[in-house]
Amino acid sequence: MKRTLLFFAMTALMMAGCHRKAVEEKPFSTHTLSGEQSYQLTFKEEQGPWGNTVEMSVSYSVAWPDKGLLPPEAERELQYFYFGDSTNTFEVAAKGWLEKTFFYDNEEEYEKAPIDQVDDESDYCYVTLESECARDSQLVTFLALRENLIAGAAHGMHSADYLTFDLETGRSVHLADLVSDTTLLCEAIAHAIQDLEVNKGMRDCLFDEFRDVERMPMPHNFTIDSDRNSITVYYGLYEIAPYACGIQEVTLPIFWLSKHVALTPYAKQLFGPGCSL
Repeated sequence: MKRTLLFFAMTALMMAGCHRKAVEEKPFSTHTLSGEQSYQLTFKEEQGPWGNTVEMSVSYSVAWPDKGLLPPEAERELQYFYFGDSTNTFEVAAKGWLEKTFFYDNEEEYEKAPIDQVDDESDYCYVTLESECARDSQLVTFLALRENLIAGAAHGMHSADYLTFDLETGRSVHLADLVSDTTLLCEAIAHAIQDLEVNKGMRDCLFDEFRDVERMPMPHNFTIDSDRNSITVYYGLYEIAPYACGIQEVTLPIFWLSKHVALTPYAKQLFGPGCSL
């Protein structure tokens, strides 16, 4: 997985011509929180080519904002982004995530015993979560990189998910905050793939059903470049293209996008008056 390429896509300069009011940069820093757990699962019946036992390793290493830099509700959203749990404390949510067996839902079918570490020579599964953080004067974006492998599978899976916060408001930024009609955004994305040279590399990768303008699914994963010239939306493995094509990213230059979808007042403030008609 090209993790470095995906991460620096958050700050890539895609086109010039947008101007916005300078924002005084506020201090923002993060520290790393990590944890890991390994265990052996013993099944009552054979589960696959490995027989009735399999080892599993689960680990995380995530960037977390230093105290007081994000409001509590933003921290809860970040916790949910990492661990799918916003109701408990970070410690409880992280511990619960480490104890999940992920691939095996029915706990009555197996016994779970902690072990020091998995044996790389045996049949095993793993789930890892790593994260990074990038920021500019106003926005901070967390990147969560997930990778997993189930014993006996032909290949592992990976994903790259983004969550952006506005440091001026303390709130997360979603696509619905930027465009007035997200249903029109799907059509714009399809046109961006067909018409813009910057996206030419993915045109031949699409599954047949997504070559139609009307069929492009709504993305939820996106980044804003640091110069406020473009938005990049991401589709995961198998979402619109075969596994071999990897994670798909579509660049939407703001000036071009504003001709296809009306920007919200917040977006005009964020990107500047020179970015829209």
